[in-house]
Amino acid sequence: MGKPRSYDDYTYMASMMFKTLGYDLFDSPRPRWQNLLLTSYFVLCLVSNSYGAFMLTLRIIQWESLAGSPSKIMRQGLHFFYMFSAQLKFVTFMIYRKRLRLLSDKLKDLYPHDEERQKKYDLNRFYLSRTTRNVLYFYYFVMIVMALGPLIQSCIMYMIGFGNAEFPYKRIFPTRFSFDSEKPLGYVVAYIIDLTYSQFIVNVSLGADLWMMCISSQISMHFAYLAKVLSSYCPSRESEKQDCCFLASLVKRHQLLLSYHKDVNIVFGLLLASNLFTTASLLCCMAYYTVSQGFNMEGISYMMLFVSVAAQFYMVSSHGQMLIDWSTNIADAVYEHRWYEGTLRYKKDMLILMTQAQRPVEISARGIIIISLDTFKILMTITYRFFAVLRQTVEK
Repeated sequence: MGKPRSYDDYTYMASMMFKTLGYDLFDSPRPRWQNLLLTSYFVLCLVSNSYGAFMLTLRIIQWESLAGSPSKIMRQGLHFFYMFSAQLKFVTFMIYRKRLRLLSDKLKDLYPHDEERQKKYDLNRFYLSRTTRNVLYFYYFVMIVMALGPLIQSCIMYMIGFGNAEFPYKRIFPTRFSFDSEKPLGYVVAYIIDLTYSQFIVNVSLGADLWMMCISSQISMHFAYLAKVLSSYCPSRESEKQDCCFLASLVKRHQLLLSYHKDVNIVFGLLLASNLFTTASLLCCMAYYTVSQGFNMEGISYMMLFVSVAAQFYMVSSHGQMLIDWSTNIADAVYEHRWYEGTLRYKKDMLILMTQAQRPVEISARGIIIISLDTFKILMTITYRFFAVLRQTVEK
């Protein structure tokens, strides 16, 4: 089992994704010079992101730079959808950051801190699984390789030519900037912009999803605990007052969790629903670009990115499914415990909890799209159909 995880352990990776961009959701106390450095880096990331997104959109509007090359169109397309998804997540995160911080503080207060209760909650079961953590590490490894690969490749090609060949000036993204990036100083500036821009996109994309997984797993943990307590409870006709008090406290805790779930839907619902379509478009462009590139370094790197992005959405879908499963487990616990040994009043009060618990708790955008494992299947189906139609259209 190992040592029980603290609440800060649960939120560590999600917080670090934004802290490494220079933004601290909880405004942790630190020296003034550190705050100044973080703020400066956050401004640099914002400026790079704004400039990179603007130039990408401008080059797409200037269609003549892409016309006649399906490979270029797909690469710019996957770049655009990846950028658009991150921008949407960032804007949503900043709009609801105070609400997310308040929700996190409430869950932290609800978190079991004494050792005895921690054992009953089985805390480590709801922490990010080893598979999930490995997917995140792999995702970040792929992004680092793709970010530093062009620079390393340019240096190697230049060194092989023993200084006689021209420096290739390869970059992370193909977008042309408003200055000449094929000169030494321009290349350095362009690569710094590309690095901070790509870090911004990756960290925002992962960070927003990690916060959703963290919050939903916390609520799932409390649902699981309520189901465990209820299923093991034994009412009796001699202890009606005690039984009804127990049930009242359980219903009150259940209603509190339902109110937290509403906040989760407000913060993450619309974001995840729109993310379904942007991710499907992104995967489609990646699949086509990988096939068109063939078995070379760039093709392999984009194939790895395809696997990483698909795995990321699978993790999000699995946490949405976990919330559905554990919320409905309370209704199962109602049937499993010895309710028939309680008084008539206890049985009537039990109907209130049963009515509430029968409806699964889901992360959705006003009920339009529910985040679950079925959603992941829909995503992969949409991706395959888009890819098949796109490839057939281009090859005609």
